[in-house]
Amino acid sequence: MKNRTLGLCALRAAACLAAALACVQAPAAEQDAARRGVLNGQLKPLNSIIADISRQYAGRVIEVESKRGRKGELRYEITVIDARGNKREVLVDAATGSVVAQERDGPAQPVTLAQMARYIRQVEQRYGSRVVNAEFERDAQGKAVYEVKLSDRPAGELKLLLDVNTGEVLHPPQASSAPAATKSMDAVLESLQPRFSGLVLEIELETDHRRRAYYSVELQQPNGFKLELEVDAVTLEVIRRKADD
Repeated sequence: MKNRTLGLCALRAAACLAAALACVQAPAAEQDAARRGVLNGQLKPLNSIIADISRQYAGRVIEVESKRGRKGELRYEITVIDARGNKREVLVDAATGSVVAQERDGPAQPVTLAQMARYIRQVEQRYGSRVVNAEFERDAQGKAVYEVKLSDRPAGELKLLLDVNTGEVLHPPQASSAPAATKSMDAVLESLQPRFSGLVLEIELETDHRRRAYYSVELQQPNGFKLELEVDAVTLEVIRRKADD
């Protein structure tokens, strides 16, 4: 009887884990790796993490997306909505269940025409180049920012993040005398072959707000989902992945 009870508990735990992972936006291989991590004790069960986050932020979890840290560690980007309809995004370490980053407090609304004009004028005067695009969005920690793109300069295209409240440039680019050489597209695709599969929809070389070069890769998966990857153009490390239906 004791063995049967233990077996039923294991089945229930596996069922809860499967149900929790089913709501995660992640490739099947990533979900399988998460299951193995939970079963061998390396990762905390996702259903337990969701319950903890719901209690901690007094809300309901409506979306979970898998992320990878710089060292490849699994993380979950969890969106919580409270009783008033306010949303908050938190980044949780899958091994410990601890929150490693979250949306900061403060206004999350775009600024007025006059305020935006002032921000753009400040940026153009500081960097001596024309702003060609500005978009309201959130950074990796969930903070409301403007991503601003400057026209081509001798050193190449420049992207900046501006604080919505002040227009201050976040993480100003550091001058570098000898930037590392980027890998070619074929080298990037070959590096992905052992870990990923699918049909190539798009690959593009881009730069982020720190002027770091990366490749944006979109792959059509056999199950109909689209897998989006961001690959460091120098180290070939996958720095971000996302699966969309």
